[in-house]
Amino acid sequence: MKKLSYIGIIALVITTTVLSFSCEKDDICAEGTLTTPRLVIEFFDAEISDTTGEDVAKNVTNLFVEALNPNLDPDTQSTIQDDAATVNTISIPLHTQENSTVYRFFSEYETDSDGNITAGNSDIITFNYETSEVFLSRACGYVTNYRLDDAGTGVVVTTDTDNWIDPTTGIAITQFTIQDETIAHVKIYH
Repeated sequence: MKKLSYIGIIALVITTTVLSFSCEKDDICAEGTLTTPRLVIEFFDAEISDTTGEDVAKNVTNLFVEALNPNLDPDTQSTIQDDAATVNTISIPLHTQENSTVYRFFSEYETDSDGNITAGNSDIITFNYETSEVFLSRACGYVTNYRLDDAGTGVVVTTDTDNWIDPTTGIAITQFTIQDETIAHVKIYH
């Protein structure tokens, strides 16, 4: 009888040891873990670039950006920011379930007290890309990385009668792969 109880205790200890080593620790997604990156755009002075070849940052006065959804009504939009701002860099999200995102960029944007647009010049820009999901961990899940099309269609400005961004030479892709937000991916000259 004693032999059976010793064998039972040893079996219990071995089973407990094996189970404790086979269990995975609970993952906690640490603060600062990479997330799906936004596209970083910097704005530069087109005149200086054309004459000297030098890139000089240039603020866009009262820049306002809204996303357009071309799969729905063309006037369906969602605001990216609360108010227009004078900036030379902006970060915008791209759709993760589609291969393109369309934005309307307003320069010198103004509204009246009712929210009606009273001033500004808008250009529509389409970003074309491929997506890839990258697994981080059980707790953090997946992030989506992007690769802008490099056949000249990665960033396209819709030509209109009054573009503030030059549709032929006003955009340069500096980083086709979008994996983080620490560097600029696109330069816009105006």
